[in-house]
Amino acid sequence: MKKLMFLAIILPLLVSCAKYEINEPPLKKSVYLPLAPSETKSHSVTWGGSPTLEPGLNPKDILLFEDFEDDHYRKRWRVHWNEPVGAGTVERPSKYVFAGNRSAYLENKAEKHEADGAGEYVPEIPIDDVAYFRLYLRMQDGFSTGTSDQVKLMAIRGAVDIENSYGGAGEAPGESDMDGFSADLCIDGARNLHFYYYHFDQAGGWGDITYCKTSFFRGATISPGKWYCLELMLRTNVPRQKNGQLSAWLDGKLIGHVAKIRFRNSEKVKIQRLAVYSYFGGSDYEDASPKDQRIYVDNVVISRSPIGCLVSNP
Repeated sequence: MKKLMFLAIILPLLVSCAKYEINEPPLKKSVYLPLAPSETKSHSVTWGGSPTLEPGLNPKDILLFEDFEDDHYRKRWRVHWNEPVGAGTVERPSKYVFAGNRSAYLENKAEKHEADGAGEYVPEIPIDDVAYFRLYLRMQDGFSTGTSDQVKLMAIRGAVDIENSYGGAGEAPGESDMDGFSADLCIDGARNLHFYYYHFDQAGGWGDITYCKTSFFRGATISPGKWYCLELMLRTNVPRQKNGQLSAWLDGKLIGHVAKIRFRNSEKVKIQRLAVYSYFGGSDYEDASPKDQRIYVDNVVISRSPIGCLVSNP
């Protein structure tokens, strides 16, 4: 009798649990951190760049998609003081084209810090909460960092307006409500990926550096001769609170995440522009590019939601 009573109690519970597990929606495979509910907003279904989106991209969140297929792609980029990305383009058949028929390149000249073809994109409406920035990148065979300990690849810049998002290297933000921020994804002399970012609580005048890793003991490194999918995310903080975030992905794998960042003290400070470049850091010509060389980029995406990588080369 006791066994029957026990079964009468426990069987409905087991059936209920099984039903819940069956009806639970399957989790989508993703390496991305979940977005806060306040960021799941509806956005306009328009974007800059190529009119034909890469498969899998969500049109409602895309601000820019560029595959460099059009001779006149530069006319579709919103910029301010700088130019669209690309000193020129290369066409198939070439190992320096990732997808489609063309890619763009940035060209470093010997003994120069800045690359020809470094460029920016300026959103029509500054971004208040979060931006995802992805591109495919390949360094020319034999690419060398020389004596430079930092080559900047991609960046997200924030300020009260577009003009104030330029400059400021070596200057720590003050406590002004109007001071901005920046975050770069870079490589060092050994081509190890790392964040270089300016924020209110940084250690000194120059920005803080946090290295990316593929595992606890192994750094995230890129090398010449291969295409890489790089994605950078910046989430602004609630003004004056330490809850801003940075994340980076390499070929779809999360390699870096920094939390509790105070990027801004005012809601007037927003993400104003995003940049692609190959900038050799250093104060002397020895720290510049040691020779003429290129970095190639393809399928550049700026979005308000996670982007990810193509499954395979089209």
